[in-house]
Amino acid sequence: MKRIIKIVSISTLLLLTLLAGAFLYSRPWKNALFISPLYQLNTSQKVIALTFDDGPSDARTPALLDLLKQKQVLVTFFMLGRNIKKHPNIAQRVYQEGHLIGNHSYSHPRMILKSPGFLKSEILRTEQLIQSLGQQEVKYFRPPYSSKFIVLPLVLSSLDKVLVTGTYDPPAEYGSPYKAQKVAKQVVQNAQPGSIIYLHDGKKSDPAAFVKSVEIIIDQLHAQGYRFVRLDQIK
Repeated sequence: MKRIIKIVSISTLLLLTLLAGAFLYSRPWKNALFISPLYQLNTSQKVIALTFDDGPSDARTPALLDLLKQKQVLVTFFMLGRNIKKHPNIAQRVYQEGHLIGNHSYSHPRMILKSPGFLKSEILRTEQLIQSLGQQEVKYFRPPYSSKFIVLPLVLSSLDKVLVTGTYDPPAEYGSPYKAQKVAKQVVQNAQPGSIIYLHDGKKSDPAAFVKSVEIIIDQLHAQGYRFVRLDQIK
């Protein structure tokens, strides 16, 4: 009996050690089990992919779209299904103005310790809403909180999706109050050829300050010779 208990204890310890190691391996944006995340564009060109999470938002997305149209910049929006349902006209405008729409789940859950069925529901429910806007291919998926441990990569692989993380997420975007100059400075200082930049049009920040930060980012990076692309424009 003691031998059985010892074997079970050792086996449990080994399993927990393996899980802990897998979790730590999966934490960096460039790593995931079973799938290779897209965390930076494979290019030496001076291009940047701006990505916007958690929208569409009636407070921020329309003004952001006005700015992007004025600057003739195309970006990628990672939308939540529940917000597409809430603001279908704004989501439709995003598509009609030439931007790429990526899948950011339906309800923004942490996608760890979840069943494959739950994850597929979150992904496919949102995919159907995006397709209803006119974009038939919904290839790119960014997990909420960038959580991508074990089950999610397997599900995405089975659905033939691309797991997207990013190169830089400005810490100042999470500050209160939202400081446009500080957010923009962090992005510009950390930009490099092929960067995928995290921003949030669905975050509860001051709308005017948010749009101003994007304007500064675009103007300053344009001045440095960068151009902006959707995720699918650089293979």
